Amino acid sequence: MSNYSIAIKRAQRVYSTFLAFTLTLIAFTLNGITTASAMGSGDKFQDLQTGVTYRVYKPSNTLGLKQINFEVRDCKLYPKKDSYLLAGYGGMDQGIALVESSAQFNCAGVDHPRSLGSIKINGISAKIGIYCSSKCKASDFSKFGGEITFTTPKSKTLGSTFIRVGTQGGYTLKELTTFAKSLKPIIEK
Repeated sequence: MSNYSIAIKRAQRVYSTFLAFTLTLIAFTLNGITTASAMGSGDKFQDLQTGVTYRVYKPSNTLGLKQINFEVRDCKLYPKKDSYLLAGYGGMDQGIALVESSAQFNCAGVDHPRSLGSIKINGISAKIGIYCSSKCKASDFSKFGGEITFTTPKSKTLGSTFIRVGTQGGYTLKELTTFAKSLKPIIEK
């Protein structure tokens, strides 16, 4: 085989690789454009609302914490049911997690924190729990962390929502309550 033939074969391989890469890049770009325009609102909470049968809630007061993630997860506990939301604010070590799921099929599962009683969140009875294994009191909340859980009533067209607002520590019960009380329903369209 001559040097010329070898050079032609190499050029063909390089061109084939380049073409495959270019087509893959174009496909990913078009897929991103399709996804963005299918969702369209620019608000992740609003976009989630268009795809689930339960009412989605968005915090209006994040205590100045930046959103660090927004994950829509498949329901592993109840396959083929609504996805659920996991959103994080603040940091990985000390932050606030917001979980929303259909109350009918709670895909988020249930934690078992030590009970600290109940409170009202926007007129709804909510349970308070602290993440510790021994005797704890409400004043230990910022040390150990904990959660507030409640189920919102359904609307005319959307099902009820199970909500968990939790922290691994660093935030007081009062701060977590403020975050939970700031949750507002996405307007139905």
